[in-house]
Amino acid sequence: MLKVRDIMVTEVLTVTPDTPVRRLTRLLADEEISGAPVVNEAGKPVGVVSATDVVRLAADDTDVRVGTSQARNRTSTPDPDGEEPDEDPYGFFLPEDSPFAAERLLDQIPESEFDAATVADIMTPVSFTVGPDTEVSELADFLVRGRIHRAVVVESDRLVGIITSGDVLRAVAVGQLN
Repeated sequence: MLKVRDIMVTEVLTVTPDTPVRRLTRLLADEEISGAPVVNEAGKPVGVVSATDVVRLAADDTDVRVGTSQARNRTSTPDPDGEEPDEDPYGFFLPEDSPFAAERLLDQIPESEFDAATVADIMTPVSFTVGPDTEVSELADFLVRGRIHRAVVVESDRLVGIITSGDVLRAVAVGQLN
């Protein structure tokens, strides 16, 4: 039988509970991954965090605003003579002295919950881990029942890897799992 150790990833990017969410988003994007285990100072897994957790935070954060509603709602009416309108209805080309110039506008946006959030605020605490000798069929059942996409692999209370639904699908695709 195929075991978790046969298909798990052992080089795992981890974050700590005090990692700012902004830093987490940059790490996920740079590494092209959708989530990461959260470890304490001793390296023990204490949770998992995913891009979905970040999206939930952003969706709940009603303070995050870009631009003004007036600028977004204006439409440009084409000039019948084919000339470009004098104004920039979408605010792309603002004069430098405009009160809505990019640097000044960003300075005026208040800090939101998103900017103050840490991984601890959005992570899911680890309540179930798998061992490296767990059968992949048992893992697959857990992932489906829990509607989750990744499991932390732990041995002797120490993080040894991570396995995702994508790893299981790859194993099925190449015929490793029967």
